[in-house]
Amino acid sequence: MVKADFLTGLVLILASLFVIFESWRMPRLEHLKVHPLSVPGLVPAFLGMVIFVFAVILVLRSLLAGGHRLGLSLEAARRLLSQPGNQRLLVTAILTIGYAGFLVGTIPYGLATGLFIFAFMVIFEWRRGMARRDYVRLGLVAGILAAGTSGLVTWAFQSLFLVTLP
Repeated sequence: MVKADFLTGLVLILASLFVIFESWRMPRLEHLKVHPLSVPGLVPAFLGMVIFVFAVILVLRSLLAGGHRLGLSLEAARRLLSQPGNQRLLVTAILTIGYAGFLVGTIPYGLATGLFIFAFMVIFEWRRGMARRDYVRLGLVAGILAAGTSGLVTWAFQSLFLVTLP
């Protein structure tokens, strides 16, 4: 686990720094005379700082236990990727990076979010050998939940949190 802690800590440090940086760039809504403690970037920046602190602790603990000696090899990578949990993690990472890195900002936020939720549900609920009616039911349920969730999230960000969406 010390090697996993080391790598996870490094990834969390980078992600938290990105969150803090992007939180700083968010609108401060001075023109609306919004109180400084209620600006949209405050909570993400705080969470980013908390994650940063705990990620540094995680990396330091793993360094002391020798987690920085990764022993990378092609065989170790194959073994790691052959585990079902790691395969699901990889698919989740690909979907999430595709959503945040390519869809958001390219197409309307609500549509991007709906597509992400739909794809996520279909990929992780699909089973080999499902009956045709189960495929249809999965598609309908995923579509309804994706549309409802993306609509509600879009409305909440725009109306409640006053965040300008891409």
